[in-house]
Amino acid sequence: MVVDARGTGASGGTHTFMADARHDGPQIVEWVAGQPWSSGNVGMRGSSYSGTYPIQTAIGRPRGLACISPNANFQSGFDGPPFLGGAFMQGWALGWTLRVTPALAGKAGPVDYDKLISHRPLLTADLAAHGVEVPVYRQFLEHQTSDNMWADVHLSLEDYRRINVPALTFTGWYDTTLSGSIANYRAMRGLAASADDQWIIVGPWDHSGASEGGYSRDTGQPIDRIGALAVESRGYKPGQRMAREFFDWCLKGTARRPAWPSVQMFVPGQNRWIEAERLPSPLVKSRKLFLGGSGRANAISSKGLLEAGPGQNALDEYTHDPANPVRSDLPANGHRGQAGGLLGPVDISHQLARPDVLTYATPPLTTPLTLLGNARLSIYVRADVPDFDIVALLEDVAPNGTAIRLDSGWAGVLRARYRGGSGGLALLKPGETVKFEVNLGEKGHTLRVGHRLRLSVFSSAYPFISVNPGTGNDIATDNASPRSARITILRGSSYPSALSLEVLEPRAQPSK
Repeated sequence: MVVDARGTGASGGTHTFMADARHDGPQIVEWVAGQPWSSGNVGMRGSSYSGTYPIQTAIGRPRGLACISPNANFQSGFDGPPFLGGAFMQGWALGWTLRVTPALAGKAGPVDYDKLISHRPLLTADLAAHGVEVPVYRQFLEHQTSDNMWADVHLSLEDYRRINVPALTFTGWYDTTLSGSIANYRAMRGLAASADDQWIIVGPWDHSGASEGGYSRDTGQPIDRIGALAVESRGYKPGQRMAREFFDWCLKGTARRPAWPSVQMFVPGQNRWIEAERLPSPLVKSRKLFLGGSGRANAISSKGLLEAGPGQNALDEYTHDPANPVRSDLPANGHRGQAGGLLGPVDISHQLARPDVLTYATPPLTTPLTLLGNARLSIYVRADVPDFDIVALLEDVAPNGTAIRLDSGWAGVLRARYRGGSGGLALLKPGETVKFEVNLGEKGHTLRVGHRLRLSVFSSAYPFISVNPGTGNDIATDNASPRSARITILRGSSYPSALSLEVLEPRAQPSK
């Protein structure tokens, strides 16, 4: 059976973005388990929002819940969506919230994001974009920190310990909820009462095809291209068949417990899968690259480097102009893309050829480099405004200059006022040097010989995230004139700004 969450589809009530899942989910499961046509064993399967619902339901341990398949799920409202590193995901919020509100779904249409750049305040951008108020959009902006509204959305360690059912999770390297899916798997594998019955499959898939193992939910055909990259021949799994096998075991008892390894991860660029019992895989090792170079790192003529150790102390500077943000929806051909931005592995060299972008790159590789795990940026920053954003992304730069973005969403983001976490706000003092820890998310990609790994750093990605006006005021109600920000990145032995990667050992052999 198919169930619409409260306030969506044909369901009544008011939608509150997952806040009612822990109440509604167990009631639904127990109702189904008690029906005369039910065996009493209930399984849940979904993807994206509906893939997160089973995890929230399992925390309540409802009578009858036997197993879940929470595909392409997310972990927290502050790890995206609706906030990422504290920055508001405006493009997503103006689209998704309208589509899931039954009374407003038919009003969704193209949004003039050029016009919205200058719209104030952000709280009323729904009216400017669609001509109607969107309650869930406004709800997000009225709850910008980890307050009581988010208490039943965030997952605590104790929540994970309460999960006592098997879980089969599918996600993909280009799935926008990849990081949340992996974080939830790792927590359930380490803490859940059912820790030994946790499986995750990570393939070369995007958000739409992840739950089916790389096949289209509409046609059943393989999705053979994601952005600029072709899906390799072995990059598929029979998602529907594996789900049936899983449910036949945990619901019907007509099949044996699946013999799959707990972790199956595809290695893009090598056309093979590796297996493990936990994450990170023992085949993966940590590597650190430091921001360096002997000259200015501004993108148009960057001399910024990624080096094995910290170099001499140096500064890189740029000016963020809120009226002229770096666009997340402008591909190389100059045409506007989708609302939240062009996702996945696309060429973004055209977008980043501007003076308010800093880039740091390795020399051309002499051996292949495979990223397989988390990437984080530790960066020392100061600015002349109380609040600004650091946006960071990795690219595979080919000898011809194309730069393929290596990100499942759009980029890693941290808004300065949230550098201590989502629970409180801490504005900066002008000129104060602070260390930012920016989570760039999970990566799965092989860079070929002759290619370069490049890190780009800037302060906007509109409309993927709302433009930071630099005032330090409440972004929802701020009507003040935006302030340009002069931002300085510090690097070298005194301020060792560095990129931390998880890479697959070159000698690691395929599992199959």
